[in-house]
Amino acid sequence: MKTDTIQRQIKSFKKRFGEAHLLLACHAALPLAITPDLLYCIWANFQQDVKGRGIDIPWVAVTDLLFSGIWEEVGLEIYEMDATIREMLLNYLKDNHNFGEQRIKELSEFLLVYIQPQLESDDPDIQDFAQAQRWTAQAYLRPKASAKGLGLALSRAYQHDRDDLIRIAAVVETLAEPLSKFKKLLIYGRGMTKFARGDLEGAKAEFDKLRGWGNHAHVAGVRLLLPKNQELTREKPKSFRVDWLTLGILSLVLLVRVNWVLVQSPPPDPSSIKVINIPGCLTSPVRGLDQQLINQLNVVRPKSLVSFADLNVQIGTATWPYLQPAAKQALQKAIDERGKPLFVTSAYRTIAQQLVLYNHYRNQRCGIRRAAPPSRSISQSGLALYISDNQGWRPFLEKHGWQWVGPSDSANFNYLGGNIINIRADSVLAFQQLWNLNNPTDRIKQDGIYNAETELRLNNSPVDGFPKES
Repeated sequence: MKTDTIQRQIKSFKKRFGEAHLLLACHAALPLAITPDLLYCIWANFQQDVKGRGIDIPWVAVTDLLFSGIWEEVGLEIYEMDATIREMLLNYLKDNHNFGEQRIKELSEFLLVYIQPQLESDDPDIQDFAQAQRWTAQAYLRPKASAKGLGLALSRAYQHDRDDLIRIAAVVETLAEPLSKFKKLLIYGRGMTKFARGDLEGAKAEFDKLRGWGNHAHVAGVRLLLPKNQELTREKPKSFRVDWLTLGILSLVLLVRVNWVLVQSPPPDPSSIKVINIPGCLTSPVRGLDQQLINQLNVVRPKSLVSFADLNVQIGTATWPYLQPAAKQALQKAIDERGKPLFVTSAYRTIAQQLVLYNHYRNQRCGIRRAAPPSRSISQSGLALYISDNQGWRPFLEKHGWQWVGPSDSANFNYLGGNIINIRADSVLAFQQLWNLNNPTDRIKQDGIYNAETELRLNNSPVDGFPKES
């Protein structure tokens, strides 16, 4: 993205939302990527400048920022910022005498504390990304430790796990400004990126800048292994294939284990994409099919779902704002009682969305640690919400029949009050009816049972929806 374009974008953002919103964006630019929860925690913890004066960032700024276009949603409720925008916002913060380098260090210390539980996760994808966030924080606090860790990680990846080379090198490139004193590391990272992508000539040119005697280079005080000259002149190493999505650093962290390659090609015709072939980690590609499933569900069971978008809520971009009527009434009471907007990151999830997540889980993709099969998740019940500021909302929601799931799924509340119905089988029946209407020569039972036959057809359904609806 061109610098002048970004400057106009930031200027337009400030004119639209004001200085307080811009300051929150500057604070949130330090992590490699954010989630709604991380952004909320940054908002809650940084309401003063370094001199102790309030900066009055409104709560709604959290939602406004996520929907502003400054970030791109690269995973399920995970947002990443363009590298140039990130650099400009951090410089804006550093150049402001009310924040400066001290605030950058405070943010880095905060990020180290925030990601500590993720570093101890049993999920290797979560650990990998938390490690990338730690390198980021260290780059501003203890740059030599960050440079040393990144150099060793690149050297280990070259020796033992070359799939990781591009991922780690991308982190080095993003941290080029705070690690600018470690020029050898930046050269080493560029060389490893070119080596992993099969550009052996380019890799050799980079490594020749470091090569003194033998196949080692001293980077950030550690001795790192360089590829031998014969490795840089023989047949190109096997490359990795990546679908048409333009991937950022987070996507590389999540997807590198799939052994895909960084190659861009024109996006395919959406009408030809099936649920099973969705590229990337998002569920948003199935929104056309989602809408048909929701419409058909209300044919099978009229008024089983109602929209809650008319309440005092802010809704995530990929969220379907539907609940059962009793759950909506209880939600309205809780919101009215607290008297502030509720930020909802997820609510009703169709069986198509659930199958996308379940496919990722089964294939060990996208950092999905667990996912129920379609129709067995409470997200298909119209009784589930995922929100920000869960502890702030907990007493109000629990007073009106909502129950917090607990630390294992801290954003999730489920409605357990009265006047509810089981619509999960109805959601399956809605799909079966749509499939049979559009595939008269490949009909399946219309019994509301989710089985292998139904899953096969759902996986082969067009993400934009069927030509015919009831």
